[in-house]
Amino acid sequence: MKRPAVVWTLALFASACSGSSGEGTAVSGSLSTSSEEPSNGAIHGTFDVGGHELFLDCAGTGAPTVVLLHGVGGSAADWTVTRGALATRTCAYDRRNVGLSDQVPGRSASPEAVEDLHRLLEVAGVEPPYVLAGHSFGGMLSLLYAGTYPEEVAGIVLVDATMPFEVELDPPGTADEVRKSLNDNPERIDFYGTYAQTTSVLDSLPTIPITYLFGRLQVFDESWEEGAYPAALRAFMKTLSDGRLVEFDTDHEMLINIPDDVADQIRQVVAQAAI
Repeated sequence: MKRPAVVWTLALFASACSGSSGEGTAVSGSLSTSSEEPSNGAIHGTFDVGGHELFLDCAGTGAPTVVLLHGVGGSAADWTVTRGALATRTCAYDRRNVGLSDQVPGRSASPEAVEDLHRLLEVAGVEPPYVLAGHSFGGMLSLLYAGTYPEEVAGIVLVDATMPFEVELDPPGTADEVRKSLNDNPERIDFYGTYAQTTSVLDSLPTIPITYLFGRLQVFDESWEEGAYPAALRAFMKTLSDGRLVEFDTDHEMLINIPDDVADQIRQVVAQAAI
């Protein structure tokens, strides 16, 4: 699998970057009291999504809004460079237990992460439709969101995303070991359970453009058969009515290595979704 340890390196990189591209703070009924209203209508602050607050940063103009989902253990700041190359409206946020969002006791499941995001966009006044762009685990959450709220999503960009078929590539008898490894993550989220949860909503995905950005140079789980992942990915993309697979000579860290290419692919999906 695309092990979480690979994704967490992005958080270290992002901490050395400046803040995300949005500046200023918008006022909302649920926005934290430290916020102020900017002249440009941007959003930069935390919102109560039901007992805990999540950080949201929106900037730019245009529709549909691009919502950026980080990898497990990452944060909104992971998207800083890519956002700088996007000339459209974007919103990046921190899931619970990471970045500037609240720490929430106990463990959570991915459907809760989807509900968190849905509520966050709602209380912040960010209206659909959305183009969801998710890196790594954020990509699988994008699929889960689109299958849960299909009427809100106009397009998806999967940036070397974790995919729901990955557990099928594991050798028999390794489920317990893999579950323990994947669920030992900084967000305290049930990473392993997300595979089945996402698979269960795939039939509910809307008919929208979905682009997958594949890094040819990444290192796969050593227990997988050689060539198994690319073959499974191509087979999955063929099941989508408007699926598109784009390959790059890079490893998993696309937001660091090829941010301009990622931005270009997002712009293409935004253009398709706006038609």
